[in-house]
Amino acid sequence: MARTDTRRPRLTPKLIIALLAGLVVIAALLPTHGVDSDPPVCWSMFEYVVPCGSGLALAAGATTAGIVGLLLWLVDRPTRPIRT
Repeated sequence: MARTDTRRPRLTPKLIIALLAGLVVIAALLPTHGVDSDPPVCWSMFEYVVPCGSGLALAAGATTAGIVGLLLWLVDRPTRPIRT
């Protein structure tokens, strides 16, 4: 009788990938400099216009990390055999 591998997959690489995806989104949306005019104009470190508040960047980064982590978990989760 063949023994099947019942070990759970490691979460560390998936966690690192999910956090890196979130950090990329934060880096892309975080305002780094701007002009205090009416209305204020802010730019990211990649020199395109972004909203001046950092809340959107942090929320988008956390949401992206959560979605990527969930998708990586769903792809690699152990499945039960189909009973016939």
